[in-house]
Amino acid sequence: MAGLVRTSRALLIITRPANVVLTAVSVAVGASCSSAPAGIALVTACACAALIAAGGYVANDCFDVETDRINRPYRPIPSGALSRRTAVSWAVILFVAGVSLSWFLPSHFALMATVIALALVWYAAILKRTVLWGHVLVATISGSAFVFGGMLGTRLAAAFAPALLAAAFHLGREMLKAAADYPGDMEQGYDTIAVRRGVAPTCRLASIPLAGVIALSPIPFIIGWFGFFYLIGVIIVIDGLLAYVIERVWRSPESETAARMATLLKWGMVAGIATVWGDVWTRSLTGVMLTLR
Repeated sequence: MAGLVRTSRALLIITRPANVVLTAVSVAVGASCSSAPAGIALVTACACAALIAAGGYVANDCFDVETDRINRPYRPIPSGALSRRTAVSWAVILFVAGVSLSWFLPSHFALMATVIALALVWYAAILKRTVLWGHVLVATISGSAFVFGGMLGTRLAAAFAPALLAAAFHLGREMLKAAADYPGDMEQGYDTIAVRRGVAPTCRLASIPLAGVIALSPIPFIIGWFGFFYLIGVIIVIDGLLAYVIERVWRSPESETAARMATLLKWGMVAGIATVWGDVWTRSLTGVMLTLR
C-alpha cells in the first residue's frame, strides 16, 4: 500500500499540478476575454489543455533525467520515486486523453490540440537543448492557451492581447530558467543559449522580452479591451515586478539569481492571469448592473 501511495504521489508531482491548473485557468481567461459562455464546451477545453500540458511536463522529465540528477535531484524520476518507463507510459496516457477530449469540440480545436501535443514532445526530445528555438516554442505554446479558450467566443481578437503578453513573459522566464540550469546543461553538453553564450549574457537577453511586456502592456487598456482593474493590476503591479526582475538580473547575472527570478516570475504570471480575469468579470458585472438600472 505504501508503494502505491508513493507512486500515485509521484505521478501527480511529475505533472506539475500548479502549472497545469494555471494552464486551465489561462484557457478560461481567454474564453472570458472573447465573451464565450460558460458551459460544457469551456470545461472540456480547460480539461483538454490541462491534460496536454501535464503530458508535456511528464515528457520533459522523461528526456531530462540526467540533467535533473544535477539541477533537480528531488524530481520523481532522479529521486527514484518513479521509473522512467512508468513516466513515459503516463505521458502517453495524458496526451491521448487530452487530444481525445478535443474531438468533442469543433475540428479546429482537435487540430490545435494535436499540433501542441506533438510540439511538446518535439521540445522535450530535441528543441530544449538548442540555443533559442525551444524557448520560443514554449513561449508560443504558453500564449496559445488563451487563444484556445478564445476560440470558444465571438471576440477572439481580445484573447490575443493576454496571449501575446504571456508569450513574451514566458520567453523571458524560459531564458532565465536556461541560465539557472547552466551547471547541469553544461555537464551534459547541451547546446542551450546559456551554454553557448554564458549565464550573464543570457540573463541580460532575458530582460528584452520582459521589457517588451512592460512596453506593450498599456495597449489593451488604451484601445479599450480592458479597464481600470487591468490598469492597476498589470500596468502598475506586474510591470513593477518585471522592472524589479530586470534590475536584479542586470545587477547580479548569475545562475542563482536567475533561478530566484524565474520563480518570482511564475508567481507574477499567476497574478497577471488573475488580474485579467478579474478585469473581465468586473466589467461584465458592471454591464449587468447598468442594464438592470
